Amino acid sequence: MFKIDEKIERLLSAETPSWWEASGYGKEFYVKLSEPIVRQAVEWQDKDGRIIDPFVHKETSTVTPRFVGALSFLIRAGKCLDLIDVCIKSMSAGCADLYNAKNIKAISGPEFYVKELMSGYMALEKYADASLIKQWRKDLGEYNAEETYAATLAKKKAEDIHNFCTFAMAGEAFKKKYGISGDDDFIDRYMEIQKCRFTELGMYRDPNNPMTYDGVSRMNMALMLHFGYNGRHYAFADEMLRRGALTMLLYMSPAGECPYGGRSNQQNFNEAMISLLCEYEASRYKKLGNMKLAGTFKRMAKLSALSVERWLSMSPVRFTKNSFPADSQHGRQKGYGFYGAYSLLIASQFGFAHLLADDTIEEQPAPCENGSYILHLDKDFHKVFATCRGYHLEIDTNADFHYDSSGLGRIHRKDVPTELALSCPITASPGYLVSCDTAPRNVSTGPGWLADDGTMRWLADFSNEKDSASMEIIEENPDTVAFKLEYKNLKNCDGIIEEYRIDKDGIQITESIENYDKEFFVQIPLLDTDGMNKSEIKIDGNAFLVKYKNCAYRVECVYPENVKLLIEDFDAPNRNGIYKVGLLKAKSKTIKYKITLIS
Repeated sequence: MFKIDEKIERLLSAETPSWWEASGYGKEFYVKLSEPIVRQAVEWQDKDGRIIDPFVHKETSTVTPRFVGALSFLIRAGKCLDLIDVCIKSMSAGCADLYNAKNIKAISGPEFYVKELMSGYMALEKYADASLIKQWRKDLGEYNAEETYAATLAKKKAEDIHNFCTFAMAGEAFKKKYGISGDDDFIDRYMEIQKCRFTELGMYRDPNNPMTYDGVSRMNMALMLHFGYNGRHYAFADEMLRRGALTMLLYMSPAGECPYGGRSNQQNFNEAMISLLCEYEASRYKKLGNMKLAGTFKRMAKLSALSVERWLSMSPVRFTKNSFPADSQHGRQKGYGFYGAYSLLIASQFGFAHLLADDTIEEQPAPCENGSYILHLDKDFHKVFATCRGYHLEIDTNADFHYDSSGLGRIHRKDVPTELALSCPITASPGYLVSCDTAPRNVSTGPGWLADDGTMRWLADFSNEKDSASMEIIEENPDTVAFKLEYKNLKNCDGIIEEYRIDKDGIQITESIENYDKEFFVQIPLLDTDGMNKSEIKIDGNAFLVKYKNCAYRVECVYPENVKLLIEDFDAPNRNGIYKVGLLKAKSKTIKYKITLIS
């Protein structure tokens, strides 16, 4: 038996909480979230049907086909029928670009175009003139996939072909379903070289193992199977999707948010992707007669969609999880991730979730709502997730410093804004845009110490240290989870031990340093602003207290009594906001503190 199966079975047997109720939303909720995104994008269309990003003022990679994918789903759902001609114009531009990509004008990532344009074809086939349909079929069906796509064996070594080809596989399956070329041989060839990228838990390893691209690649494979792929690697793909989805249930936050970790993180398309994957899995388990698990995935699909509603309800829509002015692009990936393409991607992926959704499946509580458990992703993804009584932690023991820092980087609680305590760590060298000076060091919640030469060292700054972290589960039951992390091979330090305990009263963390007789520190990120709303930060006795949006975050030192509290004088931005950094400081080998989030 796959090792997650037993844990999922145990969690599904848990009693439904008295407070729990179904969301009451069907697949039309995806329409509600997506229509404002698409309608604001109509103003970006030029006379040739191309979509011009409103902030960089040019057509960026994938933006026009993603507009087609997003708008065509709404047309398919009976909405935006006043925009059919608008969609047709962009459809023609996107199809021509794909067909001409090899011989006339190269485009970036042609693989990404196909499923979006096929969504357009599916919706517009009954509205467009026969001559236009004929042209689209030619454009979509008569190019050479090996020569046109960017990541093929004609252009790259097998080991250098990553998530791009999963877009190609989904697109080829979609084309075959509609009789527009596409074949299983192409998919078989590329599935063969992708098999080695999956872990035992069904997670996909893109370079540097970003959490987002685990989901992206599985999403494309789910669409590939939905559109009818039944080739040589069907059984493998189906099993990896099954395993990856069960693992995903355990790493999702009770707030409905995807984990942090690596590039493209904290973008709202992540949760649309989760909704899509969960709708696919809900239908899988309905076919198998397992309505409990089907309902669990249906619930997770809705929790994810609900989690981004507050940002998609803003005008203009925010495509990253913050409230900075949209034109600041705070949180956008450097070099890509442009506002136009990535806001439209949210709507496009909700469109595919809508396509897969079966509204006859009734929601059941998700594990993150009524379960208590620990998930350890060792080696490749190096994360620890712990969920108990509405609280949820994520720890990265080996961070990619372009996006994250090592240590405790996420503290969520149901019904509390996710950015209040921390939703992702703070890095001193972000691979994304921020609207203030970057922090002078990496910041997560965790310890620091003085080296022999008097300089500060922080756990947040350590990564790629061989065999540096080990984890031991101490307790895992419905009321309590507890575990211990031990870090070795840290420079200027004999070892750090972190002990975590979560129950209904909050989170208790004990930091210990071995063979040490100087001052010991713990740094605590404290939210200052989300870009629109300002918090109130104060020191309250032996505690830091942050008040924000009628909620509160309290970090109280319970040992030793003679701890000193201070707040650093620099700003520390991440994708979600700008933070201050509080310090607990004591002449002690141990600092114990308690975290509570109050709604």
